[in-house]
Amino acid sequence: MNINEYWKKYLKDTNQSEDEAVFSGEIVFESSGLVGFEQRNLILNGKKTATFTPFDCFEINFEPIPVVGEVYIVEDENDNPYGIIEIDDVKILPFKDISWEMAKQDGEDQNFVQWLEKQRLFMQEEAEICGFDFTDDSKVVFEHFHLIYK
Repeated sequence: MNINEYWKKYLKDTNQSEDEAVFSGEIVFESSGLVGFEQRNLILNGKKTATFTPFDCFEINFEPIPVVGEVYIVEDENDNPYGIIEIDDVKILPFKDISWEMAKQDGEDQNFVQWLEKQRLFMQEEAEICGFDFTDDSKVVFEHFHLIYK
């Protein structure tokens, strides 16, 4: 099923018209393999309800910062839709100010130290791709969401 078919099925199943429904775009949490499969399961099981992105990536890629109420179709690495999420909260803060309460919503790690190490590496890799340096003082965009359709 493609994105358009999935969206139309969602509208039909939720009794919404195309005119009143909000559609903000598509989102992929991980690109491929086992990591992508794990991310998909965390989202579908309600364990992953947040994501973190370096703020500068939005600016460099000319992408708007997400806002509360936006609705995204979640896709796998092959553009197959598997769920729809709605953004509940968006915060911009330095990486060093992320709390364990926020980090737990990422759904991936057993403790804060483990999560920080993994996320710091991810943020540094993203920064390198986008052409900037990432430090603990760098701003990140925290997005909290909930699954509204699967």
